[in-house]
Amino acid sequence: MIVADLLAADSLQLRLHTPSSVERLAQEISWCAPTEIMDPTPFLSPNVLLLTNGIGLNVEDERTWAAYVERLVAARVSAIAFGTGTAHRLVPRGLVRASTEQEMPLLEIPRVVPFLQVHRHVTNVLQSEYFASTTRSWELAEMCAGLAASGASLGEILGALAEETGAELAIFDVSGAVIASFPASGVWTHSDLEGVAAGRREGVVPLPMGGGDSFHLVARGSSAEHPVATLLGPAASIIAVQLQTALNSASQREQELERLLDMVPDWNGVALEEFSRGFAATGLDPAGDTYVVTATAGHANLSHAWRLRLILHELFEDVRLVVRAGTLYSFAQVPIPSADSSGGVLKPLLRRLRQEMPRQPLVVKGPCNSVDEFRLGVHQAGEMVTAVSQPTLAPELAIGALVASSVTRGARTSAQKLLAPVIAYDHEHTGHMMHTLRTYLAHDGQPSRACANLFIHRNTLAQRLAKLERLLNLRLNTLEGQATCLMALRILET
Repeated sequence: MIVADLLAADSLQLRLHTPSSVERLAQEISWCAPTEIMDPTPFLSPNVLLLTNGIGLNVEDERTWAAYVERLVAARVSAIAFGTGTAHRLVPRGLVRASTEQEMPLLEIPRVVPFLQVHRHVTNVLQSEYFASTTRSWELAEMCAGLAASGASLGEILGALAEETGAELAIFDVSGAVIASFPASGVWTHSDLEGVAAGRREGVVPLPMGGGDSFHLVARGSSAEHPVATLLGPAASIIAVQLQTALNSASQREQELERLLDMVPDWNGVALEEFSRGFAATGLDPAGDTYVVTATAGHANLSHAWRLRLILHELFEDVRLVVRAGTLYSFAQVPIPSADSSGGVLKPLLRRLRQEMPRQPLVVKGPCNSVDEFRLGVHQAGEMVTAVSQPTLAPELAIGALVASSVTRGARTSAQKLLAPVIAYDHEHTGHMMHTLRTYLAHDGQPSRACANLFIHRNTLAQRLAKLERLLNLRLNTLEGQATCLMALRILET
C-alpha cells in the first residue's frame, strides 16, 4: 500500500493539502500509528501513516510546527493524516506550511469520516497485501525447489528469481563481499548491503545456513508489486541449501587432498603408483580428465574463494578444494554439458573467471589426461599463481615443473659442481657473479634489461659475463649455455 492509494479510496474522502511529488505519494505504508503527542518519534518505525486529531497540537508558533514535521521526516513517516472537527475546525496553516516545505504529504480526514475508519481501511489493505505477497513468496519458493531438484545451478536459480521479481540479486558473505550475483555484469559494493540494512534499498534476507557461515541475499531495483524481502523469504531457504551444497561438495575429503599435495613435490620419495593411490583416495577418477585451478588465499581474497567454488560447481559435477600455504588448490572433473561448453569447458571457465574475478591472481591448468600430467600441472599452477595478477591459462609445459619432476641425486650433484666455481669466486672476492647470472637469465639474456636491473654499465656486464664463461666453461651467448645454467639454478632451488 502507498500514500496514493489512500487518496484513491473514495470511502475515505481524504484531501491532500501539500503539493507532493509522485515519489512521495508512492511511499509505502507499513502500518498506522494513532498519536496525539508532540514527539511520537520514539514509538514510530519507518513507513508509518501518522493519524492525529491534533488534540495536543494547539500551537501557533511556526517554529514549533517546523520542528514537529522535521522530527516526523527524520523518523521516515510516510504521511500525516490529520482529522478535522474534533480539536481543529481546519488543518492548521502552520502544519500545512511546514509539511509543504519539508515535502511531507499531509492528508485531511474530514469530520464526516470516522477516525477509526481510516485505521481499519489501512489495516485491511495491508493484511490483504500481506496474504497475497505470502502466497506469491511460496510460489517462488516452489519454483526454486523445482529448479534445484532438476539440477539447476545457484546462478540459474538467482536468474529465475530476478526475472520473477524484476530485481537485481546478489549474495554477500560475512565480510560484505559479493560471491554470486545476477546479472553477472551488475556492480555491487559493501555500501549496497549497508544501504539495504538501513532501509534505503528494497530488501535484504539472511540465508539460513545452519552453521558458522553468514550470508545475505540482497535485492535492489525490484519492479514487483509486493515487498521483495517478503517475496524472497521462503526462497532464501532453497538458495541456502544450494549454496551449502556447493560449499560442502567442494570441500569433502580435505585430509586426503592435503596428503596428495604433500606427495606432489616429493618426486624421488613418492613413485607414480603411490601417487595414483593418493589421487584415487580423494574420490577423483584416475582415468578422468582433471582441471587444476590455483588462486591466492587469505582473508583479503575470501570472496574470490567463494566465487571460485560456485563457478566450478556450476561447470563441473565433481569438485575438490583445499588451501595449502596461502594457495587455494581446486580440482574439477566431469564438465556439465551446456551450449556454452560445446567446444570444451576450458574457454567458458576462463571467460567466467576473467569476467567475475578480473584482478584475482589465478591459474588454470588442464585438462590433465593422466595422473602423471596432473602432478606436473599442480606443481606448475602452484608456482605460477604467485607471479600472475589475473586469471591466466598455464602453458602445456613449464621448465620448473619439468625440472622438479626429473631431478635425481646425480643431477643435483652435477648442478652443484657446475656452479661451484661461481659460488667459490663470490665467497673469495665478495663478488656478485651468481646474482649477475640469475639476473641475466631472468631477463632472457638481454644485456640492456639486465644492466637496467643491476644498475651497471653495459661494459661492466660484458666483463662479468666473460668471467662467468671462464668459471663455468660455457658460452652464455648461446641458447644451450643459457639453458644449462638455468636448469642448474632451478635444480638447486628445487
